[in-house]
Amino acid sequence: MSMTFETDAGGFVVYEGAAAVQHRLENWCATPRGSFFGRPNYGHTLTQFLHETPTDTLASVIETELVIRLAEDLPEIELQWVRVEPSEEFDAYRLKVGYQTDELLGVSETTVTRG
Repeated sequence: MSMTFETDAGGFVVYEGAAAVQHRLENWCATPRGSFFGRPNYGHTLTQFLHETPTDTLASVIETELVIRLAEDLPEIELQWVRVEPSEEFDAYRLKVGYQTDELLGVSETTVTRG
């Protein structure tokens, strides 16, 4: 189901297949750890890098952190690789995740901002 409770003529929008995996990853990226009621350990910990200047070295550190957290929070998505690159947008990173589920192999791509 849509994390923003989108609706259409049939009711709530429900994602399936690759769209569902993409949506789950985007939802996770939008959820800081400790902000999900009832699941205090769910979500990203990117806020710890809030005041750091985006660099390639820091991107590598963030990649490691993301691999650990994604594996804990979304174990049904088998990570193939994670890439974090400083974005051309101010204070942002481009996050790319290669994944596999039982049915598909895919890539999720999103921009995560520091603020």
